[in-house]
Amino acid sequence: MSSSRFAKLVDLARTADSAKRRELLREVTDLFFETNGQRSARESALFDDVLQLVAAEMQEGVLAELAEMFADAADAPVGLMRDLANHSYEVARPVLQRSRALDDQTLVQIVNYQSQNHIKAVAQRADVSEAVSDAIVRFGDDHALEALIRNDTAKISRGGMETAVDRARRSTLLHESVVARRDLPLDLLNEMYFVVETRLRDQILQRNASVDPRTLDAALTKARERMRQNVGDMSTEAKNALAFIQSKRKSGDLNARLLVSLYREAKQLHFLYGLAEVTGVDHDTVADLLKRQDVDGLAMICRAANVERPLFVTLAVLACGGDGAMDKAEEFGRMYNAVPVEAAQRAVRFFKVRKGAERDAA
Repeated sequence: MSSSRFAKLVDLARTADSAKRRELLREVTDLFFETNGQRSARESALFDDVLQLVAAEMQEGVLAELAEMFADAADAPVGLMRDLANHSYEVARPVLQRSRALDDQTLVQIVNYQSQNHIKAVAQRADVSEAVSDAIVRFGDDHALEALIRNDTAKISRGGMETAVDRARRSTLLHESVVARRDLPLDLLNEMYFVVETRLRDQILQRNASVDPRTLDAALTKARERMRQNVGDMSTEAKNALAFIQSKRKSGDLNARLLVSLYREAKQLHFLYGLAEVTGVDHDTVADLLKRQDVDGLAMICRAANVERPLFVTLAVLACGGDGAMDKAEEFGRMYNAVPVEAAQRAVRFFKVRKGAERDAA
């Protein structure tokens, strides 16, 4: 670097006049880009030191311009980029989204301590590592997590995927992005089946249909491992309800009449475990379907278990019919007939794994 150019850096660092500092900042910035590929390591470090020093006293509008200018620079000053990345979101955004000068350690610290807007910007980077993704999953809100899941180039660990699915079960905002994620493991994808709307269920069924038996077996194994880890201890009331239902199944008395009777007697847990036993699906899934009055989902689990149409219609009228329930019986029957049996059985296979874990907990 020539002595005159070096002098500009010195002048920039020393001058107290804000207008002069801003003018010199522009000149030094131009000089930085002009000397691209010609600077020594020492000269680059000097640029970084001076730019950090001057930028610290600049107004946000100037810093925002600076961030936009340096965000795509391959050799951007690392210290300056870190400072800008930790500034207000308006300044930090282009750096967080695009600068290659930020390493994983810096990005994780930003995710840990900065705003949700900062976290979302990090999630939109083209090179999000598993370490950074794990931090986003842990500290980001649903909007930041959605940005991460929609980022096809982001690497997300198995643990991160599991947490994302757990959160998606409680947040409709995440439904579409989770289901559309192409590298989402098959077992986790199917956990979303009875949570999402019909349009997204169809997408899950389409992916299931293209899976070979070996991949399906591997996914079911993963599902068993996850259920073994996640299943909690059952309450005494739940254990008693399950024991009652299992005794009725062994005696051959687990039938439509018993389920209807349990429902009308307001024996909620007994009814839930009875319906879960009849359909081969876990209690929590059945409870969620009934809570949301999800007749499509109820038709799916009944069709997969070859539950007779009249029983399904009776259950749907009782539990999901609402006002004018009897008038909906014919409609419910048509919904039952419209469910493809093979597709239903393929989707419900993963929920039978949950059922097995439930029995083990008992």
